[in-house]
Amino acid sequence: MCCNCREIAYDCYMKHSNHIEKIAELSESEGVFTTAQAARMGIPRDALHDAVESGRLVRVVRGAYRMVGSGSSFTDELAAIWKLTAPATFSHERMRVSDWDGIAVGGSTASALLGIGDLQLSPYRLYAPRRINTRNPSASFARRAVGRDEVTFESGLPVTRSERTVFDLVADDEDLSLVADVLADASRKYRDFDYGKLRGLLEGRYGEKRGCEIFRSLIVCGSLKSNTLARPF
Repeated sequence: MCCNCREIAYDCYMKHSNHIEKIAELSESEGVFTTAQAARMGIPRDALHDAVESGRLVRVVRGAYRMVGSGSSFTDELAAIWKLTAPATFSHERMRVSDWDGIAVGGSTASALLGIGDLQLSPYRLYAPRRINTRNPSASFARRAVGRDEVTFESGLPVTRSERTVFDLVADDEDLSLVADVLADASRKYRDFDYGKLRGLLEGRYGEKRGCEIFRSLIVCGSLKSNTLARPF
């Protein structure tokens, strides 16, 4: 082999090794990561393709990957869907209060992740302050504002807190008896559950009279009246 050929082969080998190292680094920090996040790390698309072909990466959904051996999770697809709403932004950047973009996991999916109620994780319910279109049949987006103080982080994802989750389930027209079950579980799991916040959210959307009626229906259906009358709301 000529010297020039050896140099080219060596350069290709070093680039390949460098890409593998960067993929591992990105996987360690992000878990599921996007093509755009990889590009920010200097990892080209063909390197991702090669890593999939060699069995180092698994394609979670179009444009999102997970490294083999990093530990798969039942939230991988959901994580990919959320990350693809801002594909070039790293998760830690989106978690900063100053950079909050208002896109959060909510409704039935939040209920399942928080372990309150008996609703299904999928189809994945997400809210955003702007219209988001997706071709993924597993994702369901609604245009709805969510404040940074209304989310907690579960499995690295912004998930609506219990009060906001109950409100969103009502707004999503879920069966009130099922929502009442979510409220009952939330009351038992979170001793600081803020009934006043929930009532305020309902009255803000439906008006004082109707909001109060829905609130009291949830309390009664969830058999919580005796437990909550002593609490200010």
